[in-house]
Amino acid sequence: MLEEILVTNAETLEPLAERLKTFDGFLERLSKEYGLSTLDLVRHLPDEQVKIVDGGKMLELLTDVGEWGAVLFITEGNSVITGMSVELPQVFLKDGYFHFFGEGGFGGHIKENACEHIAFIERHFQNRNSRSIHFYDGDGEPMFKVFVSREVSGEIKTEQVMRWTALREKL
Repeated sequence: MLEEILVTNAETLEPLAERLKTFDGFLERLSKEYGLSTLDLVRHLPDEQVKIVDGGKMLELLTDVGEWGAVLFITEGNSVITGMSVELPQVFLKDGYFHFFGEGGFGGHIKENACEHIAFIERHFQNRNSRSIHFYDGDGEPMFKVFVSREVSGEIKTEQVMRWTALREKL
């Protein structure tokens, strides 16, 4: 029985790796199709498209991104995806939670140890080049994502791409 499962998984994952080379849709939907957590699916992206770091780097990372100007902040549930262009406010740790409160009502609390992994992802999404940072919980599912912003022309902002790349290399 275990051998059958391993063979089935190997047969399924090989086509997945090929599919991911050109896939430009929602990773969460594709992960369900393959019976994987989103993080496990992300681990199958080509090496040049993803770098995964420890979730313990969250405060350092959010502090850096807070200096980039407006970014696209995305949260996603089973039935809804919400996003907002926002400058990430200063983040601080107190009483086991990261706290952040900014202009215009954007803010919240994140449990200190909730984020286990962070993925820097560079890929085409819906026919457009994108750079993003995904924060994953202990189940391998995204808590939220931060995308590099776009110019009015639709191109991603060059200065933010440089900051994203520098942060990816630093961590």
